[in-house]
Amino acid sequence: MSLDVAARLAEGRVAVADTQAYVDACRAVGYQNADLTARGGQVDEWYATEDGLDLTALDTDCAALRAAAGAAEEALRIERAGAAAVASAWSGDSGSAAGEFVERHCSAGAVLADAMRSAAEACTALRDKLWGLVDGKVGTVTAIENRHAGERAAWLAAAHSVTTGVDDRAAVEIVRQQIMPYVDGDIRAEWVAAMRSVTAAVDAAYDDAAQALNAHRAVDFPIPARLGPAIAPPPPAAPAAPVQQARPAITMPAAASAPAVPSTPEPPGAPAVPE
Repeated sequence: MSLDVAARLAEGRVAVADTQAYVDACRAVGYQNADLTARGGQVDEWYATEDGLDLTALDTDCAALRAAAGAAEEALRIERAGAAAVASAWSGDSGSAAGEFVERHCSAGAVLADAMRSAAEACTALRDKLWGLVDGKVGTVTAIENRHAGERAAWLAAAHSVTTGVDDRAAVEIVRQQIMPYVDGDIRAEWVAAMRSVTAAVDAAYDDAAQALNAHRAVDFPIPARLGPAIAPPPPAAPAAPVQQARPAITMPAAASAPAVPSTPEPPGAPAVPE
């Protein structure tokens, strides 16, 4: 299985191009069909729905999932061995509690390992299914086109004349009498149905893979409430007394003394006032 989708699709491109030429010629002489002639290039559109599909990348994802599943299974084996060692070396209530805790971890690990293995299988199935659809699609378009391999050269020449506007009555008759019945029968009915079936099958393959990946419940690994001896919390600190902040002394300014009133000097020569 090569898984090279682009290379495999390329092997059918010649047959698809011939079929598109036949449809275009029929359209040029008046043939109409919603699946083939509603617009140009519909044959190519039907065939190209898997362009860009990278199965090599999907195969890499499958390998990564298988490796992860193997790692999970190995971790589970080690944990189960540890559980057995705990059971033989630790007795009493504490040993029972530890053993039960490890056993719950083992149960969760088993669910996880199974989910990883299932995911790897789902992706592998998706890879194989998609490759089979692409491979079968190429085989179908090639087989249908090869039914008239003997008429291919004449049919392609007539189709080219009609679609390029050459006034060739013989070419028009070939298109009408030979190519159109083939297009309306083999291509419209069988070829289009095969392309539609592949598209639906690809969608269903993705849906199946998604359903398989979502089938497992979420895994919860428990964490013990306490790992080690209980440590009493420190006592709460005593509330601190509020600090009284001294207020600065306020010094009032001294009252200003009234200015001394100077004595009025007696005028010279004034008589003394008797006592």
